[in-house]
Amino acid sequence: MKKSILFVVLVLFFFLLPGQEQEQIPVLPEEQPQVQATAPTPAPVQGKDLKRIRFPEAFIHAGREYPAGDYWLVLAVKDGQPFFAVHNARKELLFEDLAVVKPRRGGRTGSSFWVEKRFMTEREYFRIKVTTPGEWLVGYFLVKK
Repeated sequence: MKKSILFVVLVLFFFLLPGQEQEQIPVLPEEQPQVQATAPTPAPVQGKDLKRIRFPEAFIHAGREYPAGDYWLVLAVKDGQPFFAVHNARKELLFEDLAVVKPRRGGRTGSSFWVEKRFMTEREYFRIKVTTPGEWLVGYFLVKK
């Protein structure tokens, strides 16, 4: 009886072992797919969407040059400070720039706002001014010379 059990175990071992080796296919390093790490795209900033604004000339921000064209601006507040979030045409965040806050005189109230775009004298800066009840929020963008 012991011999028959030993014989059966050897036969099973003989048939199962080669079957397992055939199922495993070695993967060569050349065949492994290349995986590139991509930085996640920042989500658009939430705030008052100023819509599309046309920058008529190339401008510089933080040492980087941006071409003239259409950009999406969002006016938002972080830690009590208003800022402009500038997005490209695909609404990917490019940079954030703190707004200059100036008190506004007048008795107007309400939630309306007005966006004004123009060059400063000497055409050194392109200015975006958002008029809100009680204050002006201004962003200055350095024009490339």
